[in-house]
Amino acid sequence: MSQPDKKEMEPKSDIEVGLGESQPIDSEAMTKAGIDANEASKSKALHLLANRQIDFDPDSPEAKRVLRKIDMRIMPMVIGIYLLQLIDKNSLSFAAIMGIKTETHLTSSEYSWLGSLVYFGYLGGEIPATFLMQRFPLAKYLGIMSMLWGFIVAMHAVCHDFGGLAAMRFLLGCVEVCTTPVVIYITSSWYTRREQVTRVALWYTTSGWASVIGGFIAWAIYQAHSFRWQGIFVLYGSLTFVFGIIIFFFLAASPTDARWLTEDEKAIALERVRNNKTGTEVWGFNKDQVKEALCDVRFYLIFLVMVTTGLPNGGLTAFGPTIIAGFGFDTNKTTLLSMAPGAAAVVGTGVALLVAKLTNRTITGIYTVLLGCVGVIMMLAIPSENYTARYGGYVLTLQYPICILSIVAFMTAGVGGTTKKFAFGVAYQLGYAVGNIIGPQTFRAHEAPNYYSAKFTMLGSLIVTIILIAIIGLVHWRWNRKRDNQDALDAQNGIMHAHVANEEFTDQTDFNLRAFRYPL
Repeated sequence: MSQPDKKEMEPKSDIEVGLGESQPIDSEAMTKAGIDANEASKSKALHLLANRQIDFDPDSPEAKRVLRKIDMRIMPMVIGIYLLQLIDKNSLSFAAIMGIKTETHLTSSEYSWLGSLVYFGYLGGEIPATFLMQRFPLAKYLGIMSMLWGFIVAMHAVCHDFGGLAAMRFLLGCVEVCTTPVVIYITSSWYTRREQVTRVALWYTTSGWASVIGGFIAWAIYQAHSFRWQGIFVLYGSLTFVFGIIIFFFLAASPTDARWLTEDEKAIALERVRNNKTGTEVWGFNKDQVKEALCDVRFYLIFLVMVTTGLPNGGLTAFGPTIIAGFGFDTNKTTLLSMAPGAAAVVGTGVALLVAKLTNRTITGIYTVLLGCVGVIMMLAIPSENYTARYGGYVLTLQYPICILSIVAFMTAGVGGTTKKFAFGVAYQLGYAVGNIIGPQTFRAHEAPNYYSAKFTMLGSLIVTIILIAIIGLVHWRWNRKRDNQDALDAQNGIMHAHVANEEFTDQTDFNLRAFRYPL
């Protein structure tokens, strides 16, 4: 693709769309390039671009206006649903210090299993969810699943024993598992590689805001004399159900699905992400892409890195407030102190963005995990009587999940092809589930309140995480270098490669697109 013309555009004037010769869908050329011509014929993006020739300038007022419109429509819904997912997931940990263990007669072992069972639901629901995401409109599917999981969260309030709670936790995992893959896919469909870094950071800051908002709501509900833990589940579930309705009617998964964009604006939105080379639409299931994903070393690296990051997360999600209480704080202070790690995570995400701009995604991921390692060491090494400093270590430990920004960026900007992207989403979610299943089981009742085995396990997991992130970055660097060298050799030998019109919006994988370069 030639470089865009940088000519000056008049404010509020339309970018020239529909001028010049169109580029009709060339089925024969696509078939030769290994593209499914039948699926291509169904692509809204290809049909839209085939009938329009656009003189696109990414710095024009019109392009910037379209970006602002996208931000106002997409980001609030993406941020909102991700925030509610995390708040709902953390609700059990706050219920633990509000009497749910006593009132439902839970043993320490049973409570640990409640923390793990939601991720057994992930394991059970991931494959069906991946299948359904390629069969139904993505935004509608997410809206329905959000309403279902909101109902399930609210139903926690009527459970009276371990059996009922266990069933709810498992079902919650089954329906909630689609959220992250859908959010990742939508982000890659709407935003350029450069924009994805800040947008992923924005919706990921909800991991911090979930602690702040969840902690404040838990503190407020704790002031009541009854219906404390039940109130948390009813409130969170109701909010999620209502937001699911909003998602169903108003979220657009890709530019061609956006009713709030004109046809010309849709073309501009597509041109904005052309150089991503990862497509914007959900194409049909492609078994060859599954095989390619299974032969891609990053598929297994993503799975492993999500196991090693999920393991500490599982324990901290289920036992976070319990750990704080173990430092010597009462329930009232514990609910308030649960807010600080979230606020620190929001600030830490901003710092990580700065580090990413100065270096790259790989170094940023390693930096945040190193902070987590220091935090765990503080909790282990500082004497128990200095509970304020140990609490500081706990806050610092929760900087490590920010590394997910790098891992998600590796997927949004580094994997092409609908089925391959969803396959990587399966690896991501399954690894996350396995880690979160193991995590709560490392907290042994007889080690309370220090839980030394759990903390040593966290430290080991984080060290392995650093190694895995470094390997992914090294793989991307090596592949880019190999492609650059091959292009230079081809140019030297006068070898030309055919280009299919609008191939950036076809269901091509990163392995098949010669011009594709991987994020570092």
